[in-house]
Amino acid sequence: MITVLGSTKLSFMFPTDRETAYQYYLDMGRIVQFLPHISMVSANGSHFYRLAYETVELGAYHIRILCDVEAVHDASYELLRFQPVELSPDVPAKAGFNSAVTRGFYRSESYFVSEGEQTRIEYSLQLHADLPTPIALKVVPGSVLNKIAQNITNWRIKEIAGGFIEGSIAYFPQWLHENQFRIS
Repeated sequence: MITVLGSTKLSFMFPTDRETAYQYYLDMGRIVQFLPHISMVSANGSHFYRLAYETVELGAYHIRILCDVEAVHDASYELLRFQPVELSPDVPAKAGFNSAVTRGFYRSESYFVSEGEQTRIEYSLQLHADLPTPIALKVVPGSVLNKIAQNITNWRIKEIAGGFIEGSIAYFPQWLHENQFRIS
């Protein structure tokens, strides 16, 4: 098994009040588009989602990690969390010659803090999985694979978080225009 574990914490300013920012980020179906390498597989109601982290690493290894999450939010518009849960059907770990699929754990937390007419968002992102070793990598010692996986995962998590912040801020004016009547 290859241990995939990465996390990051970032803070950024969002160009609106806290309640509007919170409503914008509440919809996982919309915001997942801003997470590079992560896509929506399915939604079960408005609080449970199956996400897929997919990437090709080192130009040859196809990695797919399926993560089930639950949206947890509060009425004070301060904390929004997408935390791991286990939904059906199960995701059996499987390795091919140059591919691997498994169930993993995705977690993100966003704290919303009013800063005048803007909102400061303290954002953290975590991904963890035990990935079966692709057959082509069985000759590489486990400690070497884990070190490589750690470096790649840390880089990918920072790429995902940065892309998420940039993409979600860029799309906000369009969302605001389309939803002006709902938040007035």
